[in-house]
Amino acid sequence: MHRQFIPAIAAMFMAAATPSLAEMTPIPAQKDWVDAKRQITLNDGLTVSYVEMGPPDGQPILLLHGYTDNSRSWSLLAPHLDGRRLIAMDLRGHGDSDAPICCYGIDSLASDVNAFMEAVGIEQADVVGHSLGSMTAATLAAYHPEKVDELVLISTSAYLPKEAGDWLWDNVPLLQRPIDPDGEFMMNWYWNPTPVDEGFLKRERAESAAAPEVTWMGVLRSLGLTDWSRIAGRIKAPTMILWGDQDSLFDATSQDHIKTVMPDAKYVTYAGHGHNMFWEIPQQVGADITQFLGR
Repeated sequence: MHRQFIPAIAAMFMAAATPSLAEMTPIPAQKDWVDAKRQITLNDGLTVSYVEMGPPDGQPILLLHGYTDNSRSWSLLAPHLDGRRLIAMDLRGHGDSDAPICCYGIDSLASDVNAFMEAVGIEQADVVGHSLGSMTAATLAAYHPEKVDELVLISTSAYLPKEAGDWLWDNVPLLQRPIDPDGEFMMNWYWNPTPVDEGFLKRERAESAAAPEVTWMGVLRSLGLTDWSRIAGRIKAPTMILWGDQDSLFDATSQDHIKTVMPDAKYVTYAGHGHNMFWEIPQQVGADITQFLGR
């Protein structure tokens, strides 16, 4: 008779240990992503949009997207970061956040992130950033080490490589508005060496094309002056760096440099994948991030 109660008791303990579905903030479907955004105004008056997912009392992961992307950038990876409270920001000028005339350097973006964390009551978080978001995350970790527990930099570089910079300068200032999301430049901007979910990619490309000129040019001008290697020594958080060897923006030379800048970081290369490898193989990247953060 006691044996009959064992499964019931075990189920009770499991239910107590696992957040109920009612307590979970679901990952929005692609069609619902924009409607799921919340907004908050920072202490300097900037209004920032963000999407929150997962258990509200879970250990937070702050997700910072790349140049002209927005919080949707994390929609494919989010299901593979199970059990964590996920907060995906729209950086200034991106998505549905305010787009002021100034300023778009990684120091200003990191200041926004710090102010955002204070506004939503997050004292410390693991921070995962992609491309521009990775540069911002590294700057946040250097300037505010008490705010960053562990750090994951996806497709990062300490500087904008010359070839990538030349390509952007040859194209971005000449873009005609409204930008055609299916035009040659945008198709190249969102090129991936292996397939990416087209329902996601079409929306992401359209939202990127709709980003204001001040964002496109503000970030580009700032990247030309960027080299955060000089503050890398101030980063105290354990760090993992992820890179696809088909990255068309941040080349192998930039990765050799980042390895000298952050010699203690765990470094993972994804053969055959590109700058957006976390869209190409989200399950694998999610597993690698989860393992690192759960050490």
